[in-house]
Amino acid sequence: MSKTRGSLISIAMLIVALSGIAPRVAAAETVRVGTSAIGSYFFVLLDVGSSAGIFAKHGITIDHIDFPGGGQLAQAISAGAIDMALSGSTDLVFIAKGMPAKAVTMVSAAPVDFAIMVRSDGEIVKPEQLKGKRIGVTSPTSLTAWLALDFARHQGWQPGDITLAYIGSTPSELAALQVKNIDAFVGNAQGGYLLEFKKEGMPLVTFDYLTTYITHILYASDALIKDHPKTVEDFVAAWFDIVRFARAHKDETIRLSMPGTKLPPDVAAKTYDVQTPALSLTGRFEPEALKALAQSFIDLHLLDQLPPLSEFYTEKFLPPQ
Repeated sequence: MSKTRGSLISIAMLIVALSGIAPRVAAAETVRVGTSAIGSYFFVLLDVGSSAGIFAKHGITIDHIDFPGGGQLAQAISAGAIDMALSGSTDLVFIAKGMPAKAVTMVSAAPVDFAIMVRSDGEIVKPEQLKGKRIGVTSPTSLTAWLALDFARHQGWQPGDITLAYIGSTPSELAALQVKNIDAFVGNAQGGYLLEFKKEGMPLVTFDYLTTYITHILYASDALIKDHPKTVEDFVAAWFDIVRFARAHKDETIRLSMPGTKLPPDVAAKTYDVQTPALSLTGRFEPEALKALAQSFIDLHLLDQLPPLSEFYTEKFLPPQ
């Protein structure tokens, strides 16, 4: 076992012990599903699937567990406390560093659930006005940092034409925006719609132009793949039924998602309209999108060289095309 993987698992066991999540000791009907954020519409669709009886139709019940970020989710997977995970594509890096899991479904391509937010009462009303400005992101190695840099590239600017400010969580970014320590920040788009609703800010830039990319992925632990492959297959099938349900039943999906997103009806409806069409109906990992994702890992200095991503995912659980 590598030193990196050993450390990851040791930390994970401590977190699991403290959280009271027990490692799997026998096959069970319940699948423990981890997500890397609380209230994200994409992740709340798991609860929509439970409420609509979709998982039950496939003989599955889920225990949905939210984690405050991909790092702690990776530690829980390494400890055997999580069977499946719905999280960001950057979590593939944890597989490269020893997390015992594989990506089994591409959930969404373009990062439509992210946006660059500005003050609603400020002078910045056009994307080009962000040149020379301070943009808040969560950390130097975060997806939000890469999106800010890619936005600058998309505008034809040099990296130095914007200044990244490493603020931390979205509430911290919002506070920095309100006191004008930053001019904008990259954050969750549904949070931007809520700011707009409250007249505290507005989403200025979206990233729907990044169609050749992968933003969210469904992961399965190596143990579940090895010992219960039928469970993985059933879970993936249930996920695609959830996607089809969401696309076909707007009002019901919004109603079932609102307890999880905690969004007002108008904001929940806008989130649905923007994000639901981005959900993949095939789950396939397109080569060019994987290449773009791998390059983002290099850009963020998460890895020193382009990894063989084919080792990190499998499409054998996807339905036939």
